[in-house]
Amino acid sequence: MQKFSKFLIGLGILAGIVVVGILIGWWGSREKPSPPVSQPVEARRSTASAVPSPLSLTSSPSMELAGGRTSTPPANTMAATIATTNLAANWEDKLDDILGSDDDDTNKVKQLYEMFPRLGEEGQVEVAQHLSNLVPDENYTQLGQLLQKAKLPESVLDVLMSDVLNRPNSVKLPALLQVAQNADHPKAEEAKDLLELYLDEDDPAKWPQRMQEWLKENPD
Repeated sequence: MQKFSKFLIGLGILAGIVVVGILIGWWGSREKPSPPVSQPVEARRSTASAVPSPLSLTSSPSMELAGGRTSTPPANTMAATIATTNLAANWEDKLDDILGSDDDDTNKVKQLYEMFPRLGEEGQVEVAQHLSNLVPDENYTQLGQLLQKAKLPESVLDVLMSDVLNRPNSVKLPALLQVAQNADHPKAEEAKDLLELYLDEDDPAKWPQRMQEWLKENPD
């Protein structure tokens, strides 16, 4: 009887060990991580195509403006800049070509006016001198407009002032009056002195009326 009891106890311990081993195995199977699911090839391709390449962000030469608009610099901007630079560097050759051509004076004057604003001070002085010689009194209006430009270099204005003083009174006095009335003009004081001398009048407010009277008394 005692032996049989020991046998049952041993059998119970063995059964317990088996049960514990089964529980440990079951618990270990739950802790194993699931293998990662492989992303389909097409999905990976679509994801990659959605990412912009660095090249696509910088390949366009246009500039973004407000409101989502874009602006591309004009293609002729660089060409115009180069042409202006070349003219400024080679203006003497260009001037010689114009003056030595077989064109009539009207065409030469037109070309001189066109190149004048693109020149430096030295070139403008030279061109102003040739314009003074080529522009007739009856076509003085455009040359007179240059004289009124107060921001031109004073050396250029000296040439234009000398020119207008050699023009007929009907051209000279109105041009001087315009210069005198512009307080910002470098030649304003000189023009005032000349008007006082010609009109024999110290009051600038009376110069327009006095000039008309003087011109009637002193026709060209």
